[in-house]
Amino acid sequence: MNRSELLRLAVGQIGTALGYMILTMNLQSFFQYTAFAGHAWDYTLSFSIMTIAFGAGALTYLFAGYISDKTLTRWGRRRPYLLMAIPGAIALTLLGINYSVLPLIGSFILLSCLGVIFTVTYRLMYTNYWALFMDLTKPEDRVKSTITFNFFGLIGTGIAITIPISSGIGDPINNSYFFITILGGLVFLVFVLLVFFFGPREDLEAIRMQHEQGLHPPSILSSITGTLKNKEFKNYAISAFFASFVYSMAMFILKPFIEWKTEQRIPSVAISFYLILASVLPIALIGFYFCNWASKRWGKRTVYQRALLFGIIAYPLSSLLAAQGGTISMIIQLIFLMTIILFVVVVILSYQNAILMDITPKGQEATYTGVLFFIAVLPIPIASAIAGPILDIFNFDVLGFWIGNDFGYVLIVLIMAISLVISYIFLRRLKYEEVLEA
Repeated sequence: MNRSELLRLAVGQIGTALGYMILTMNLQSFFQYTAFAGHAWDYTLSFSIMTIAFGAGALTYLFAGYISDKTLTRWGRRRPYLLMAIPGAIALTLLGINYSVLPLIGSFILLSCLGVIFTVTYRLMYTNYWALFMDLTKPEDRVKSTITFNFFGLIGTGIAITIPISSGIGDPINNSYFFITILGGLVFLVFVLLVFFFGPREDLEAIRMQHEQGLHPPSILSSITGTLKNKEFKNYAISAFFASFVYSMAMFILKPFIEWKTEQRIPSVAISFYLILASVLPIALIGFYFCNWASKRWGKRTVYQRALLFGIIAYPLSSLLAAQGGTISMIIQLIFLMTIILFVVVVILSYQNAILMDITPKGQEATYTGVLFFIAVLPIPIASAIAGPILDIFNFDVLGFWIGNDFGYVLIVLIMAISLVISYIFLRRLKYEEVLEA
């Protein structure tokens, strides 16, 4: 895949990242302030919507890759599934409507159904989008190409941040996120369709030859059991599960934590979560380029292991940050805290899929992608199911240092550190001949 093809494929990440961030970064707070406003378990109910939606999305990965590897159409085996972005964009748009006029149970069921439609169609689309990337990427360009993808994903994340900042529309206090979701759904759809119509084409002749030679699993059951019989893949999948748990938990708690320490603080700190996040995005961009350089110097696994060790040490220490301090001190501590958390997340995003490509057998790219993505996204509903009750239950002062929800967030950070330890242990057990980066 040449540079032009890579760019025409990677541009879709703007839409996929934006759609994903709109759902995970914005809507939990929106549900909490509207459909479940005033309820004693508002955190739990809001996070439960995410648990149901992402649980269904995780299950989708189990069959998405198998179906893709068995598909043979005039457009290829990956590209037709990009059209799943159409119903996904519609569902995402409808999630931004204020359904507080409905009974609580009605709002919960409707929002859960819309969330499931979005995550299921998104997972069908994204499995094939990433498998297309795997099909076309040379072994020696995997980290570099992955970082290019993440760069475009960072643009999508930036847009997801910019939309609420611009004109102030979308504040959950104003009871409407419809502007955010309709614009986000439109951008999501447009960029995925750009890949469908103008992205690189698949080699149809090579696909036919693979089908004729039987280079694909004969059944969906064998596609799952076959991957798990691969010792290297099994070790890596377990490591990826716990690394993804850290990423998932950070994704869910950063926004409510920042809001707790700024807007809900007494006295309040006049700075938006989106502005704080925007201030650390350049650091994330530098982190992606650092990963590209470091992989050439030390190799993917070595850098990945060292980043996990950094998180194991730094995460527990970070629990002491943003507990006390004046306005300026609090802002500085929050930026430093987010930088620590996001550095580990950036490394996970940079290497997780690149290592997957190193250990995936030829002809089963989507199958292995689907199974690993299932394992990697399974922590998302688990994280949301854990975070909500912890924040509802541990809402009291501890030692006069951690006030209100502070201690709940401390417990979550410690759980994240334990997950990094387990991920590190299984990553060290991974043995394979690494493809060096060009």
